[in-house]
Amino acid sequence: MNNWRQRYHIEPKSGWLNDPNGLCFFKGYYHVFYQYAYEPVGGNKYWAHLKSKDLINWEEAPLFLSPDKEFDKNGAYSGSALVKDDMMHIFYTGNVKHKGDFDYINTGRENNTVHAVSKEGECVDSKNVIMFNKDYPDGLTLHVRDPKVFEYEGKYYMVLGARTKEDKGEVLVYESEDLEIWNHIRTFETMAKFGYMWECPDLFEINGQWILMACPQGLEGGKYEFQNIHSCGYFIIDGDFRKNGYIVEYKEADLGFDFYAPQTFTHDGRRLLLGWMGMPDAKYTNPTVEYGYQHCMSTFRELDFENDTLIMKPVKEYESLRKHCFDFDEQNKTYSVGDDRAFDLETQNFGDKFDIEIFDTLKLDFDSGRGDFELSFIANGYGRDARYIRVKKIENLRLMIDASSVEIFVNDGKYVMSNRMYPSEYKDIKVNGNITGKLYKLDV
Repeated sequence: MNNWRQRYHIEPKSGWLNDPNGLCFFKGYYHVFYQYAYEPVGGNKYWAHLKSKDLINWEEAPLFLSPDKEFDKNGAYSGSALVKDDMMHIFYTGNVKHKGDFDYINTGRENNTVHAVSKEGECVDSKNVIMFNKDYPDGLTLHVRDPKVFEYEGKYYMVLGARTKEDKGEVLVYESEDLEIWNHIRTFETMAKFGYMWECPDLFEINGQWILMACPQGLEGGKYEFQNIHSCGYFIIDGDFRKNGYIVEYKEADLGFDFYAPQTFTHDGRRLLLGWMGMPDAKYTNPTVEYGYQHCMSTFRELDFENDTLIMKPVKEYESLRKHCFDFDEQNKTYSVGDDRAFDLETQNFGDKFDIEIFDTLKLDFDSGRGDFELSFIANGYGRDARYIRVKKIENLRLMIDASSVEIFVNDGKYVMSNRMYPSEYKDIKVNGNITGKLYKLDV
């Protein structure tokens, strides 16, 4: 029996899921598209499509994009959406891999930037290539992809992730008057090499500060930074992103095992983020493959920016799912979950040490003397071992728990850890130490 089906996270009924694409609000619905393949281990990529009026209840729509043209025949890769004049404009990477003895980095590949238009947001009315590899700046490999498009001060802007021939990651910035003709106006890069490829870029303003998000691949890490094979984080931009502004101080957006390729959008004054709860090229695995599907999305998160840090918190809509409440205190340290799988745990800590155990599978441990917060697997990590946050004081935690995942928001969302987990049994949630909190059962 498969007990790992998520209760309130987006996941495919069958097949493979990865990057969220085309996030937007259009004609009364939130729209989520995502990279989809029919086989649970991946394959040729399509855009699957879900829509919702409330970010909680999702309707499955027909496949939106298919790799059915010569310019995208080996995959409709990641991209974004722009709503303009009551039309949905989609920008994505059309992937082509030629047969032959190629390295598929400098030869044998096409990454075409494609513009698709949808009048109703249900199907594609037209699509055409607006940039081929020959149109990108000199000095790049064939790896140029993942367009994110937005409007600002009467013009349109696009960021594209890129890999140079020196195996250095960077982000290209384009400008357009009409969404069809695009001019390269600048490139964001670091002085020293910082990964060989920057995937899934996003450029946005929040609280007056411009942020460049990206997923640098190939960073060498240690105990507290770049713990995964690929990173996911953001640069603060000092100055005008269109002119001489430059990027400073990269910070990781999520320090867990499973978070990659996030994308943001705005609606009703909020900047919302959704990420893929997975990690490309990781050695750890997901046993749901045996049941014909793999991967899920994170929770939706509302972003804020304080003290040079991007803050992430679960959107308020999840609070509508809260029903039964259990209080953790000095006398009550253990909650037996029974048949329940979905929880929202809010805790406050006033001591120097505590730990939390979830389903005899995952352990969270804080020791101020040690100076870190540790997430480790007691069992069933499927190759996952431990991840760390360097922090000397924890004031609060929020845990969004589902049947096969836990997302941990530390100190009001200053730090986040997203993780898949696969319990063999669902028994207890336990707390130890001078810690109090409320555990809400989510009615889903």
